[in-house]
Amino acid sequence: MNLKNAVPLAILCLGLLFSHAAAAGSLVIGTISDESVKETRIFLPFAEYLAAQLQEEGITAGEVRIARNIAHMAELLSRGEVDVFVDSPLVSLAVRARCGSRLVARRWKKGVAEYRSVVFVRRDSGIQSLEDLKGRVIAFEEAFSSSGYILPRHSIATQGVQLAAMSGPRAERPADATGYVFSGDDENTIEWVLRGLVDAGAMSLRGLKRRAGDDFGSLEVLLETESIPRHVVSVSPGTTAAFSSALQAALVSMDQGNEGRKVLESFERTTKFDAIPDQTLDMLDEFEKPVTALIGGN
Repeated sequence: MNLKNAVPLAILCLGLLFSHAAAAGSLVIGTISDESVKETRIFLPFAEYLAAQLQEEGITAGEVRIARNIAHMAELLSRGEVDVFVDSPLVSLAVRARCGSRLVARRWKKGVAEYRSVVFVRRDSGIQSLEDLKGRVIAFEEAFSSSGYILPRHSIATQGVQLAAMSGPRAERPADATGYVFSGDDENTIEWVLRGLVDAGAMSLRGLKRRAGDDFGSLEVLLETESIPRHVVSVSPGTTAAFSSALQAALVSMDQGNEGRKVLESFERTTKFDAIPDQTLDMLDEFEKPVTALIGGN
């Protein structure tokens, strides 16, 4: 063989080899958390199940990768180190804005397809509108909570209410804005409102009804947000349309067999996955810019 022709041929063969090797390998499922051991234990059976369903796509194993924050997850997706990202829709939108990931399915986490958040006060507080919260304090759960912070804060902002961060519920209250603090937990939020430590709280409507119990009658809802998916599944920006379709088919069919239902149950009592309705996708597209501005790359 002419050596002049052999070199390009060898390069072509190596290129084909590495291309095939890149197509085969692990399916890496990603999420954002500061509890990597706990999250890995939750996500690994799910990743391994999907890997088994995607063998014809060159997948041989399932793995889990935990990101520190939104920016880190966007970086992992961009580099192809994470293939599939599962999280709340608002966090997923912030990640998508940074890396171009694509939403492919809706997760019915704990049997819930969608949820809405509320802002609530004590019924005897005399507060009748969001405007009445000026100079008062509202408690959110934590900065990464979609239902307990991102969604209600976005809805409050659309009503023209100005919010100002406070160091704690007993700190000096802003005169020309509504002060806000983080309670760290939905139960704390309810307790702080009932005790008068803060004037209002925010969380999912379903969570408020469940956690408040007999005290629910003592509370009044000032604002209900729009309904959004409980959780969504995204794929990395480099994912092919064929692989996305195969992944979506594997997800949607999980609840149709015994093994899939067992894995779903272990995956935080997920009921099923389905396609995201077009109307919901349109709404999420509208949310992307303001939500990304709100939570940035944290």
